[in-house]
Amino acid sequence: MTEGYIKFNCNWEQKEIQIQDEIFGQLEAARTRLYKLRLIGMYPDGIGFGNISVESRESSSFIITGSATGQFAKLEPKHFALVTGYNFTQNAISCTGQTKASAESLSHAAVYETLPEVGAVVHVHCLELWKELLNVLPTTSAEIEYGTPEMAGAIQQLLTNMKPDEKVIVMGGHREGILAFGQNLEEATSEIIKIYNRLSK
Repeated sequence: MTEGYIKFNCNWEQKEIQIQDEIFGQLEAARTRLYKLRLIGMYPDGIGFGNISVESRESSSFIITGSATGQFAKLEPKHFALVTGYNFTQNAISCTGQTKASAESLSHAAVYETLPEVGAVVHVHCLELWKELLNVLPTTSAEIEYGTPEMAGAIQQLLTNMKPDEKVIVMGGHREGILAFGQNLEEATSEIIKIYNRLSK
């Protein structure tokens, strides 16, 4: 663990959350597309990667795939968490759900807070894509690790200087990590898949 690193704190209320059928359908459709391309999944060592979120109709909250759900091809409502609050400085979130939200929730929160028009965020892993896009698209410093207050700050700083048509951020200090966002799940998901397909040819 890096010296001076602030441990991620999660205030988790473990109880069932209600997700509207329409929203759940959108979440599952978007995640399935990413899962089939192995942009979300699980490494051989059992560690899951990648997550997606959609802004909730409640103020300053969003629904995100829960921690350690990368192993599942299909998710159920119990695999999602509702993030109800966050604090970048303290590296902390508050969430409700049968599954705990991950530390990556702060990266999603950084996007929602900076760009109010954004309604969905996807975080994928792909080494080949990451290498191709590193320092080509907006990229956070290689010195900044994921799951840290510095990463949230770096994302926000990049967002304030990005062009309106730029929807992807490469996480320089998070090998394989890429963020994409959009007004809705369809746009956010299609944005990363479009780039993936172009570079896979």
